[in-house]
Amino acid sequence: MTLLERTPVRPADAATITGRLRAVVLAAVAGLLAALISWVVVTVPVFVAWLADDRSSVSIWQTAGIGVDLWALAHRASIEVGEHQVVLAPLLLTLVPILACWYAVGQVVVDRPDVRGELDEVTGWRFAWAALGVTELVSFLVGYVASGLLLCSLAGLGQAPVIVSSALPGLLLVPLIAIGLSLWREHRRQEHPTLDRGLRWVELHTPVLVRRGLRPAVQALCILIVGALLLVVALLVIRMGRVLTLYEALDAGTVGTSVLTLGSVAALPNILVWAMGWSSGVEVAVGTVQVGWTESSAGDLPLLPVLAALPEPGALPPGLWLSALLPVLAGAWVGFQSSRAAPRLASWWAKAQIALSACVGVTVVVLLLSWLALGGMTPGLLSQVGTDPVRVATLLGAEVLGGALVTLSALHLFRRRL
Repeated sequence: MTLLERTPVRPADAATITGRLRAVVLAAVAGLLAALISWVVVTVPVFVAWLADDRSSVSIWQTAGIGVDLWALAHRASIEVGEHQVVLAPLLLTLVPILACWYAVGQVVVDRPDVRGELDEVTGWRFAWAALGVTELVSFLVGYVASGLLLCSLAGLGQAPVIVSSALPGLLLVPLIAIGLSLWREHRRQEHPTLDRGLRWVELHTPVLVRRGLRPAVQALCILIVGALLLVVALLVIRMGRVLTLYEALDAGTVGTSVLTLGSVAALPNILVWAMGWSSGVEVAVGTVQVGWTESSAGDLPLLPVLAALPEPGALPPGLWLSALLPVLAGAWVGFQSSRAAPRLASWWAKAQIALSACVGVTVVVLLLSWLALGGMTPGLLSQVGTDPVRVATLLGAEVLGGALVTLSALHLFRRRL
């Protein structure tokens, strides 16, 4: 008999192991349910449109397949429509699985057996791992990815199968965003002692420059989003007549008009991201249509009414390059906040490192958003719909960094002379 066989397992230990296994299994189930519930939410409007449209010729199973296609598109998967591959993630639709995962992750985090304070002290990464419930969060992630891949595979039974491998990045990204949001919310609420200790350990082991640059980065992103929103609203107000004319020309009926409107609304965040990229100097491409600062080229647009708001082919009004002031203004705010985040007698380089950290954060988020908002249909003329993510991140990041360094340097010299 070995030593392990002679050592009895204490009831408390057995109960702890059982509780942990139960928490891990329930976390995987929560991930599976989050995927299914978000699919149901996306599919319900499809079924409503199918029931309301007398001209529909598809079966109920094909309608369910269309719901899977939309759910997969929300994760930026590619679907096969005939000989073409289509990818376009309507970001408002992507918000549905993110919110479903956010709620489910919140339940996983709160319902862990040790969340009420079983760990008295977090002294290393192993204890932090246990305090944050990383095992349960990984189990949730695996459950969501597995159920998502299964759903995407079932779409192959319909008319527009999903390229399953293309869905994997989105299936990983959506729950990761939800996990980050849930942990951030718990960090702000501070209601669970064990979790708070784990988050505190992570905060203490995060470089100071990264922590100080986080707030300016978030504020700069808010400035960029608000500025892009003003651009989109102004464009829609100016071009609303053309949008309504396209609605009349399509004559899609009540159900068809409702579907087109929902599609346009779901794509509005994409247009917002394109406007943000356009403000940096990168052209917005909708197939052969290219919209820059000086002119808009001719071409065919997808039959989505909101795209009728794009400028007509030809020269554009002068002075649109002034839109570059938006990322520069965001950078100036980063420089101002970075100067305040450092001690008064800190060196210029210490303040510049905070600004650089914030600018890197802004660049990474803009790159991710531009990638998510990018779509297209290949092969064909609509191979690119949106802005080039790499060019947008590079130009916008450089403009934000330039504005930050100029402002920070001016404030540093001014305070040295006081």
